Amino acid sequence: MQIKNGKIFFKNQLVERNLIIENGLIKRISNYSASEEEKQDEVVDAKGMLILPGLIDVHVHMREPGDTYKEDFKTGSHAAIAGGITTVIDMPNNKLPTITAQRLKEKEKLAKQKAICDVFFHMGATENNFDEIKKAEPLSLKMYLSETTGDLVLKDKNAIKKHLEIFTRKIVVHAEGQMLIDRLVSLLYKNKKGNIHLAHTTTAKEIDTIKAVSGTIEVTPHHLFLSKKYEEKLGKLTPVKPPLRDEADRRLLWQSLDKIDCVATDHAPHTIEDKEDGAYGYPGLETSLAIMLDAYNKKLLTINWIVERMAINPAKIFGLNDRGEIAVGKKADLIFVDTKQEWQVKGEELETKCKWSPFDAWHLRGKVKTVIRNGKTIYEGGEFVY
Repeated sequence: MQIKNGKIFFKNQLVERNLIIENGLIKRISNYSASEEEKQDEVVDAKGMLILPGLIDVHVHMREPGDTYKEDFKTGSHAAIAGGITTVIDMPNNKLPTITAQRLKEKEKLAKQKAICDVFFHMGATENNFDEIKKAEPLSLKMYLSETTGDLVLKDKNAIKKHLEIFTRKIVVHAEGQMLIDRLVSLLYKNKKGNIHLAHTTTAKEIDTIKAVSGTIEVTPHHLFLSKKYEEKLGKLTPVKPPLRDEADRRLLWQSLDKIDCVATDHAPHTIEDKEDGAYGYPGLETSLAIMLDAYNKKLLTINWIVERMAINPAKIFGLNDRGEIAVGKKADLIFVDTKQEWQVKGEELETKCKWSPFDAWHLRGKVKTVIRNGKTIYEGGEFVY
């Protein structure tokens, strides 16, 4: 495959280059020549498009197994692809939590059978599953220090300390409130400081606390773009963990943009009925990039910031070294983006099974037009073509 006439995000800038893809990998990045085109079975004209690396969302809840009436690997991965996300990392707090090596294998098997994007997994930390974690060798570990969906809250100080001491990869932490984050930091071993990744950060002070111990920071689109003043409009859809903050806190997040390492959706689909019963969380896979592109069009963000926080940095943080950027030898996971297309978010038209969005009725400018995964086009013009 050859992709021509688009502007690609290459070495931290947008440049006019052509891509040659073979065997699912980027083989060459070059100026166009007719001889190259003749050798390719497929030539894709990306005129007018920005070509970005496939995005990586490090915080999603696919709900399978256990709550597939909300979402499953098929519908969730379709939502991801429609939003330009080619890789996701799924959370462990299912109804059957991912806390043993066997359950991790079962999830991996389900995802392989049903998902059309790449799915990796965080494994849950408990007070006594150290041997299971060692056996499973997961990509990363998730520690819940605050109450949330599921029953994985770690309260035993010694267990927390032991996980921090022995797990050598990234430890993703759900900790709401400055007091709890300070407690976490006090338990860190000096040689383990960089292991911490704070999920869905909501305040500038939280950011500064984790940065002081060389941790990494994740924020969600809903905490960047929504605040408590939207609660009246959201009504019974409002509950989310952590909660929406005051407008002043939201503005301070924007003042900390350079300290934020990645954007992750915390895609947490629930039915309308479950939300009316108080369920926490918002779906976000299909709107996250579009909201960022709209902010780019309003000159609030740069393309560099978006690609770094939604592709390059997530790959680096979690050791996914074969993806996250457009470079020779990397996976040919690519998205074509039309930064000029205007559209309106309509929950009932989304791919997610729950069929609603906290950004319902928002008018956005910027949309994913084409998605290439492993060197093959799987989404084009709003349709799946795999």
